[in-house]
Amino acid sequence: MQPPNSSSFTDLPDAKLAVLAAHGNQLAFEEVVLRYVRLVASIASKYRSDSFEINDFIQEGLLALHSACKTYAPKGGASFKNFAARCIENRFISIIRSANKKSAIPHGSTVSIDDIELSDQNSTNPEQIFALNGEKDDIFSEFEKKLSPLERKVFKLYINGSRYNEIADLLKITEKSADNALQRIKKKLSFKP
Repeated sequence: MQPPNSSSFTDLPDAKLAVLAAHGNQLAFEEVVLRYVRLVASIASKYRSDSFEINDFIQEGLLALHSACKTYAPKGGASFKNFAARCIENRFISIIRSANKKSAIPHGSTVSIDDIELSDQNSTNPEQIFALNGEKDDIFSEFEKKLSPLERKVFKLYINGSRYNEIADLLKITEKSADNALQRIKKKLSFKP
């Protein structure tokens, strides 16, 4: 059987598109994405996690949609829409469970990188400023041992107030790469107070 041309994909039922996508037809999968991106976003809006933003959930939802295409069995009785929604929900639940399990350290016993204050800009006491700068140097030295070269660059830009898009522009990487690097940094540098 010859696959339909791209213009006829809009007329195909979801189940047929899923089968074509499962067999590697990229145009069929693109049509599935067009039909289901709102469903993915709707389901994603229900979920929250400290380590994931809505765009991360949407991206994961699209991966779940792709997986749904590959595993859907039209003769199983469920509509593709219901099957895809269940796959997306399961993926989000799995992500949240995994994020909650990642740390056996009790909640509240770690310090976020965002909460570390490395200097007191209001201090006028030279000894205090010197001590804080010394602590800062020690902390940076320890951090540099744990971070990759890219992570070091991202970290330095981030703590100097650069936003994701600025970091991406300066380092000539995507915003998602900057975000991923920052997430890895946060995991590597979390410590007990």
